[in-house]
Amino acid sequence: MKWTEKYKLGAAETDVNSIASPSAILRYMQDSSNSQMLALKPTYEELLEQGLSFVLSKITVSMYGTLKAHDSFEGETWACPSKGVTFNRCYRIKKDDIIVAEASSVWALLNINERKLCRVTDVELNYGEDEPLELDTPTRFRIPPEVNLTLVGERIVEYADCDLNGHMNNTRYPDILCSYITSMKGVRPAKMSINFVSEAPLGCSIKIYSGFYDDAYYVRTVRDDGKVNAEAEIILEEVR
Repeated sequence: MKWTEKYKLGAAETDVNSIASPSAILRYMQDSSNSQMLALKPTYEELLEQGLSFVLSKITVSMYGTLKAHDSFEGETWACPSKGVTFNRCYRIKKDDIIVAEASSVWALLNINERKLCRVTDVELNYGEDEPLELDTPTRFRIPPEVNLTLVGERIVEYADCDLNGHMNNTRYPDILCSYITSMKGVRPAKMSINFVSEAPLGCSIKIYSGFYDDAYYVRTVRDDGKVNAEAEIILEEVR
């Protein structure tokens, strides 16, 4: 069952190219799913009351066009057939019935108190299902061994990064990762895949490593305890 919300892009959500930043795109996608959860139940808050929380594992976003400040657009989302401990969900951003961006994501449902993953059959979700997207970039990827990853920066996870779970919200990652690969003036992500490996809690220091290989940028973030936080593959194109 597809769910659609109507939006207007805020001026503060644009980047150096005066278009929606990749993090803004991801925020609107996920807001549409939160709206579906609010309407069809259980809501995000109701799951939390049961000690459950959805955690993003992987996402691949394909961007075909751009949004500018005050553009009106639609955010579309739907849950897809899932099994085991894998919950699949897709997203689409449309402006004037033209697809601007699409995404395919993989989520886990975490029992916060027991720190274990729930199976699809453990919970009753009323969101319905629809067929998954077939993107030209697979949701799963590995950083090729040929990539020479070098340390390019380090940052502290701050208040502005975090959500109510006390760690960096997944929608913050796209803009942060793009900040450490190259100058984004005149370019934008055409495709972006992110694997979320471990949480980045408030106050944690993360080191950012990046490299370029075969027309793609690769990024790995590592926590101060040595654990990999996230890995990404980013393909850029000129802003048109």
